[in-house]
Amino acid sequence: MAEKVWGIKIYTKTRFEKSNGKYISKMYGVIEAPVTKMIKAYPSEFKFMRHQTMRDQRPSKGKK
Repeated sequence: MAEKVWGIKIYTKTRFEKSNGKYISKMYGVIEAPVTKMIKAYPSEFKFMRHQTMRDQRPSKGKK
C-alpha cells in the first residue's frame, strides 16, 4: 500500500537475488517523486543531497 505525502509515493518492493543456487527475497523501500519535492517534504532525510537549479548553475545576467 502506497502512502502519499505531498504527492510522493512511498512503498515497498520485493526483489529476488540468486545466492548459492537459491533465490532469496529482499525487501526495499522505494520513494518516487521529483527531487525538489523530496527535499522539501523530508529535509533531514535528504540533507545529503544538494540540489541545484539552473539559476544556481548559470551566471547572473547582471554581472557581465
